[in-house]
Amino acid sequence: MRGLALALLLIGSVASAKTSCTDGLCYADTGGPTGYGHAILGSLPEWREITFQGRRFAFETGFIEDTAPRMADVNGDGLPEALVVHSRPDLGARLVVLSLPDLRELAATPHIGAHHRWLAVVGAGDFDGDGRAEIAYVDRPHLAQELVFLRLQGKELVEVDRLSGLTNHRIGDGTIRSAVRACAGDVLLMSGNWRRISAAKIGRIPQDLGPYSLAAWDRATRCAAAP
Repeated sequence: MRGLALALLLIGSVASAKTSCTDGLCYADTGGPTGYGHAILGSLPEWREITFQGRRFAFETGFIEDTAPRMADVNGDGLPEALVVHSRPDLGARLVVLSLPDLRELAATPHIGAHHRWLAVVGAGDFDGDGRAEIAYVDRPHLAQELVFLRLQGKELVEVDRLSGLTNHRIGDGTIRSAVRACAGDVLLMSGNWRRISAAKIGRIPQDLGPYSLAAWDRATRCAAAP
């Protein structure tokens, strides 16, 4: 019985490593290695396919290079869209907005334009207080370290602000260290040297929230004062 339990545990671990899901929207690893060789997210797969309510979607070229599916209403229709990081070996990453439930491409940024160049999504929210949603991501979090705010306008993702010296990821880490703070209407992420916590919104100089620690990060995400 002990051997059977161990076998089932191992099978479960393998299965969980093959999918990543948020509210029924799932990334799936349906094939072998892509050959891209980036491994920017450590042991996480370069996902091949997206599934939602029985529908399946895959890019003709390339794959999904992200930690988990992200859903947010970015066009104001009251229904969520999917925010996806699509990478191609020849062009690097781009941000794509897919409609739900049909998984149709609504808009996308241009690819960064070079092999092994990546972006890390922060999330979506109203980051300038005008009642409309914006999308935030970090452009090349290990190189350029620029926080970018976009707004979906028709079929275009339009850049509305760009702030330097900020990041949300370290090479090989399976976690993206950033958050949308509804309590403050901003985004939380890291200084470029990973020593300080920063809060940022459109049209403002990023606010330094002090030295980084897990406890300080937890307090910041809750907009709680230091003890």
